[in-house]
Amino acid sequence: MNTMSDRRIDFLEPALLETRRKLRSVAIEFLALTGLLVSVVLAVMIDVKVLKNSTSESSLTEMLHALLALGSALIYIRRAIREDEARGYLIGLATLFTCMFIRENDAHLDQVYHGFWVVPVGVALLSGAVVMSWNKATFAEPLARQFAERYSTFVFMGLLIVLVFSRLFGTGALWQAAMGAEYNPTFKTVVQEGLELLGYALIFFGSVLSLKYSRFKRRHPEENPTIGISASI
Repeated sequence: MNTMSDRRIDFLEPALLETRRKLRSVAIEFLALTGLLVSVVLAVMIDVKVLKNSTSESSLTEMLHALLALGSALIYIRRAIREDEARGYLIGLATLFTCMFIRENDAHLDQVYHGFWVVPVGVALLSGAVVMSWNKATFAEPLARQFAERYSTFVFMGLLIVLVFSRLFGTGALWQAAMGAEYNPTFKTVVQEGLELLGYALIFFGSVLSLKYSRFKRRHPEENPTIGISASI
């Protein structure tokens, strides 16, 4: 016959397992983010100290900008193909990151003629707008729902860093005022490109989390998963 103590242990065990799972998720996510931040600094340092190219258009930092933007776009394209209930919203994100990928390759596209990058961006925007119009019923509600999901915080913060903060904090006038006669445009460029890489890394991190979360939800629709990097492990 079970004692009261045995019944209490049986009752507490699922709660303890869930707590351990959440703590594992937090620990893995913390380590992953730490590695991400270290990698951003390391990439910029390799450009400046080893390659001596100061984050030029052919630098490791610039290449990582493009690769992370492309990776994020491909993740949302994949999700859009599989998740028809949120296809309009996912196509919108895929279109945005595709355009950012193209813009990061403007130096290569300028070999056709200066400003040629506008052409493929226009094609991507038009194509994305057409597909979104076919799926407009699956745009607004999924967009609103994403603000409640934890992984979206990384994506939106990354976007703000790339599109707003890196531009403002990397303004030449700011560093001219701070450094005076010792101002060097290379310093401003390193700061701006490094911040952009941080933003792209956060976007990609959040995109990977979103893919894991959507897989977990498809396999376990009845559960409310811990929204972390180990939610689907």
